[in-house]
Amino acid sequence: MFLIDENIKRLIISKSIELGFVKIGLAKAEILNDESEKLNSWLNNGHDADMKWIKNGFDKRKDISLIVPDAKTVISLAYNYNTPFTHNEKLPKISRYAWGKDYHKIMKHKLQDLCKFIEIMNDNNVISCKYYVDDGPVMDKIWAKKAGIGWQGKHTNIINPEYGSWIFLCEIITNLDCNVYDKPIEDLCGSCRICIDACPTAAIVDEYQLDSNLCISYQTIENKGDIPDYIDLNGWIFGCDVCQDVCPFNHNNIITNDKSFYPKQEIFNKTKAELDNITETEFNDIFKNSPVKRTKYKGWKRNVYCHSRESGNPNVNI
Repeated sequence: MFLIDENIKRLIISKSIELGFVKIGLAKAEILNDESEKLNSWLNNGHDADMKWIKNGFDKRKDISLIVPDAKTVISLAYNYNTPFTHNEKLPKISRYAWGKDYHKIMKHKLQDLCKFIEIMNDNNVISCKYYVDDGPVMDKIWAKKAGIGWQGKHTNIINPEYGSWIFLCEIITNLDCNVYDKPIEDLCGSCRICIDACPTAAIVDEYQLDSNLCISYQTIENKGDIPDYIDLNGWIFGCDVCQDVCPFNHNNIITNDKSFYPKQEIFNKTKAELDNITETEFNDIFKNSPVKRTKYKGWKRNVYCHSRESGNPNVNI
């Protein structure tokens, strides 16, 4: 039987590093009973806001074999996106992950290459691989945790001791069995609660518990209606990095080698007036290969308007 042993694992790791991934780990594909119970509790508390796709994909998130029936192994990977640039705190801010090109497209090309590399290892063509980049009914953070990529911090993001949380997560689900699985690493958050105390909207309602309804990232990206008057965007117009900016593990400042994630000069550290004057045609052109396009032009205009408001909200329906 063809399986992932030390030699095969070494080859997969070598190829993933060649493709630019900074961390890789392997976890046994299994039903996530405990994790799905916690997810169900989170959903029952309404912390998903109106992101109904999370509940709709619940069964697959719990049992990955509903995605890949003969799944044996989940290969979790991390890609560093930290850049040497910083915000001007007096200007409208965009989350670091969305400064450059769309990570979904970049990661998918790399995962496609890695899957091909794995699949041709066996001449019998019995190897199958399916990959996801934060775009399917898969609990990316849980698999990253199980594969030893990092631990889930109190802000709910995965933290790697070396790279902090400035990492994109993705995974490959394969029918290859394995005898060299990785182990979870220690949670090093300890008694630290810097991220909880720093959250501008108190969205981290408890350790390891995030209420999306209060989260600036949710409000500026996923919310398709009005941003409630009680939400102060704290200067953000797409996403929010506060809980990550303050994390001690993000102070290692290891910079990515991939300049695809360097900021677009058309939108980085610009004034509110400059951003507000972007036309819909310009928006579509600037953000055609950017995560920012997810909010659409009406959402962009809403966010720019609301980023420094004292009260009130335009009647925007996206």
